[in-house]
Amino acid sequence: MRVAMVTPMTPESAIADVMCQAIPALNEEWDLDVWCPAEPRYRSSAFPVIPYAAADRETVDALATYDLVVYVLGDSPLHARILPLARTLPGLVVLHDASMTNLVRHTAVETGTLPELVAHVRSTCGPELADLVERPESGAPTRWLEVCAEVPLDTYATENALGAVVHSRWHADRIDGRLLGDVTVAPLPVPSSRLGMDTDEGPDPGGLLADLPDDAVLLVTVGNLNANRHVDVLLRAIATGPGLARVHLWAVGASRPDDAATVNDLAQSLGVAQRFVVTGRVSDASLAEILRRADAGAALRHPVLEGQSASALTTLLAGVPVVVYDEAHYAELPDDVAVKVDPAAGPDGVAAGLLRLVADPAERGAMGERARAYALDSRSGDAYAAALVEAARLALGRRVHAHLAADLAARLLRLGLHDKPVIVERVAEHAFDIYGLA
Repeated sequence: MRVAMVTPMTPESAIADVMCQAIPALNEEWDLDVWCPAEPRYRSSAFPVIPYAAADRETVDALATYDLVVYVLGDSPLHARILPLARTLPGLVVLHDASMTNLVRHTAVETGTLPELVAHVRSTCGPELADLVERPESGAPTRWLEVCAEVPLDTYATENALGAVVHSRWHADRIDGRLLGDVTVAPLPVPSSRLGMDTDEGPDPGGLLADLPDDAVLLVTVGNLNANRHVDVLLRAIATGPGLARVHLWAVGASRPDDAATVNDLAQSLGVAQRFVVTGRVSDASLAEILRRADAGAALRHPVLEGQSASALTTLLAGVPVVVYDEAHYAELPDDVAVKVDPAAGPDGVAAGLLRLVADPAERGAMGERARAYALDSRSGDAYAAALVEAARLALGRRVHAHLAADLAARLLRLGLHDKPVIVERVAEHAFDIYGLA
């Protein structure tokens, strides 16, 4: 079977990293070509790639010659030349994020279709959210995160899909039944330490590690520094939690100056500035060095916008137990590798969770060993490839249903009945009965 996988292949894409882990096994099952938006640089790989400049008719026609196209989508501009293809030529869509709001809006701006997108949000979600999608700057700085959770647009991205691949049962439950095809849950591989790429932009991690007191308990949170990391909650937790005076918190990852200044000012006001570091972007080697020294990790996200946490998996693979909020896909982590905290419990709840790890070094070490074993046993490229192959099989079985849906929609439009809900519903009911659709 000839399959085209359309994915970013830029060096900084962690999504490209995990997709590439599956490609050797996929090549054993498929006659696979990897397509990617053209960029100045590509990550090194053992297979050739086919760059394309634009999501235009020429590209669509070329992809239409394959038996199946697999579209890889994440909530970033790196996927802006993939989304229009997925909405034009039906295929299997791999969703790496539970919210696609940033990607969909960015693509709409680039393609001049923002008014149509705003109209879609207005009809499905109401005028307030539509106005915020049109003008994000009109809301409070943290309001956009809430908009992304309330208007995830993941089903907009899969509107014409033959099937979808997601990375948690939580995400599958959110979209199952809302697209034509089946939803497959696949075990996302752990990124190969691709947080920082090649350079350290902040203080020298080696020097910082050398300055840590011998009895320090190093708590790390990995990923881009933003409001959704809840670093403020972690700071309040280590500032007020009894028994946490030895905890040093490092926010490891790229950060904007304003965001870094905000959390540094908070640390100063709480009296924990000497125990807090914003490292900035770090190299792969520095990340590995930091995680080797780390005693505990934190992956606090609320609202949850991603479909799975690559940073949490990276931390677990390093043998570091994590503190997470007990919701969304984080709730699916085994209880013996993660300390789960009610998001409503605030800093006090997080402090109590951290204290479990700080107070019992032996159990913390055992939990770290289980964390590493969990990541190694359940998150391989081969296992991911097997799930993609099964999802592709299901997607191909849905192609006839896609043609049926397109033909019915075209006929209703020709007859002027497409805007008659009662008639559309009755036609759909008969089609579902005939084809045994749920």
